[in-house]
Amino acid sequence: MPSLDSWWRMIGDLSIRVKASFVLLWLLLSLAILLAALFLTEESRQQQFESATLHIKKTLEERLLICETAIYGYAGLSAADHGSSQNRLRQFAQNIGTRYPYIYLMGLQPTVTLAERASFEAATSFGNKQPFTIRDYSGKAGSGWQDARFWRPAPARPYYIPLADTQPASARRYDFMLGLDLARDPTLGPAVSQAIRSGEIEVTPPFRLQDGEHGFGYLKAIYRDGVLPETVADRQQGVIGIILLGVRAEALLAVQGDNDRQLDLRLLPNNPQQQAGSISSPPAPSISVGSSGWLHKLLQPSRQMQLAIERDYFPYRLEVFRHEDANHIPLPLYGLAMGSAAFITALLLLIAASQNNERLQSERYHETLQRERQQALITLESIDDAVLVLDCDYQVEYLNPKAALLLGVTQTRAVGMQLELVWRVRFELAREAITDPVKACHQQLQRVELPENAYLLRPDGQGAFIEGTVSPLLDPDGALRSIVITFRDMAPLRQRMAEALERSEMRLKQHQAELARVTRINTLGEMTSGIAHEINQPLSAIVSYNEACLSMLDDEEPDRILLKTALFSSVKQAQRAGHIVKKLREFVASKQAELAAVDVNQAVLNVITLIESELRDHAVTIDTDLARDLPRVRADAIQMEQVVMNLCKNAMEALMDLPGERRLFIYSEPRGQRVRVGVRDNGPGMPAETLQKVFQPFFSSKSQGMGLGLTISHTIIENMGGVLHAGNLETGGAEFYFELPMIKPLGVTEGELA
Repeated sequence: MPSLDSWWRMIGDLSIRVKASFVLLWLLLSLAILLAALFLTEESRQQQFESATLHIKKTLEERLLICETAIYGYAGLSAADHGSSQNRLRQFAQNIGTRYPYIYLMGLQPTVTLAERASFEAATSFGNKQPFTIRDYSGKAGSGWQDARFWRPAPARPYYIPLADTQPASARRYDFMLGLDLARDPTLGPAVSQAIRSGEIEVTPPFRLQDGEHGFGYLKAIYRDGVLPETVADRQQGVIGIILLGVRAEALLAVQGDNDRQLDLRLLPNNPQQQAGSISSPPAPSISVGSSGWLHKLLQPSRQMQLAIERDYFPYRLEVFRHEDANHIPLPLYGLAMGSAAFITALLLLIAASQNNERLQSERYHETLQRERQQALITLESIDDAVLVLDCDYQVEYLNPKAALLLGVTQTRAVGMQLELVWRVRFELAREAITDPVKACHQQLQRVELPENAYLLRPDGQGAFIEGTVSPLLDPDGALRSIVITFRDMAPLRQRMAEALERSEMRLKQHQAELARVTRINTLGEMTSGIAHEINQPLSAIVSYNEACLSMLDDEEPDRILLKTALFSSVKQAQRAGHIVKKLREFVASKQAELAAVDVNQAVLNVITLIESELRDHAVTIDTDLARDLPRVRADAIQMEQVVMNLCKNAMEALMDLPGERRLFIYSEPRGQRVRVGVRDNGPGMPAETLQKVFQPFFSSKSQGMGLGLTISHTIIENMGGVLHAGNLETGGAEFYFELPMIKPLGVTEGELA
């Protein structure tokens, strides 16, 4: 089973688009699970809402029934006590007002004829101990009840029904309305007339109270002798008063309990044309839940329900509205939805990561196989060695262009031919029978070298000395699959090797001659020491060439040409050492180096070529990381190479006593308007006291060091306008790097640079 780190790596291999799609999948799954949970509970919530609505309707009907009972009870008491003591009526009204706070006023408002008006006003003024006048109100209900401008004495009329009786005691705050002629009031008058004509309970339209609340009244006509006349005319003649029961609508609709905090209640007229007369309960506390978009409304739905009130006289129907509710979705449900979606998404992500990993591995395998095949084919097609592949019956399966050229056949024609028809090899001056190397390889299943005196007979009759090998190609079971013959024409190869050695020696000689001039510094003593430092280079080369000669002499059949070439190179290096000493006088007289545009990467590669043999001799591996498209710097190429060489040799010397792998790392990179070149090693690093003195003249941590290499390098870099630094790496080892100003910094035009 893969470890956790392996799973993380496989998930990390997924593309950003796939990861983003899984994040989107997680969100969609979370939403889907949440919606599913909400839909599953929707029916229950709807039932709860309907149950709460029915409960509110029942409560409202019970309150209306209480109002109805109260007005009938008051009517009965009024009929029984008409003309007698009013104590029982006051006590009844007081009990009703105290017990039911939504009833704020109750009283019998008498019918007063025009002839009785004066005596009634006088008697009422005396009883209330304040002036009383039958009045009309011309303002809007509730907007200016206490504004005297809207009140005026009522004109002469056949009869009046003034507001004269306000019970219980709490209704005294409405005494400013005393005297209002209810029969002619624009709001209450129609209902009063209807109550007189019908003899039943009538409900007034809603009106505004002085405190801004809504109110409406229950009206019940009282007739002479307590008997309802049969005709409307008789009823209008026999009415002795109207019982008025005032109801505060908001208090009537007030619903108690936490479950109903989100409910808004309204009483809507049964007649749609009277919509302006709707009555609302106090608004439910609002809860801010963000924007009310489609998702918000889907997750937090509002509900509305209208029900008829089962009271024939009541002209309103009940509307219950529940607000969009954020609290109905508990937080654990969010967590459950997101957690479940996360678990499902994680499983799918792991499956996708596993499949993606298998696909990537398969693609890498096929890509690697295809690349290796392509590389092998390109290599075989482009190498200068001839390659001939045979099957087990010595028939040609493949030959590269070089083999076709040496054998004098075409590739297409040679494939399928027997070996002896294309491979005509002879052995010059053979003193004894020589076993065919191809057959020997077939029999022994081992690699066989071609004899030194083997030569290839070409179709033109000329022979060419060749060298090479015959190797078996085995299948996984160890059986022979193919035979591979690799050979080359030795004459051109030897000639090219000699020419290459000569050219290499010439380049080395030129670089060494130029590097000898680099050690010119300000003082004669430093220049002399620098020349001595330079002598070590040809001496090291001499040692390397001589060691190579000794190594070749140990071979059974040393290559005389290579041996002669190495000895010749050693002599040249010894002569160059003498030439350096001879040129000592030229250091003082020579002029200062001229700065020019230099490619630092090329300078580094030149130095690597010069010290390649020393790296091999000291078993040091070198790695490079040279930034591409670096701007050129203004420097002296030879002096810069001298600095890089000094840094590399110091690093190699620091690695001499290091057990295990020895590595050098050379890099180049842009740093602002400068180019940095650094040399790192994996050695032990430098002590703090050495770091402080590393650039001082004649200071050296090596027993045989002269202490001038880094001093000269420091002076060279400073003369070119740069800086040279030394330090230790946190991972171990030391680092030397220098920075030189760019000729043209990255991203800067010629005009900006000027």
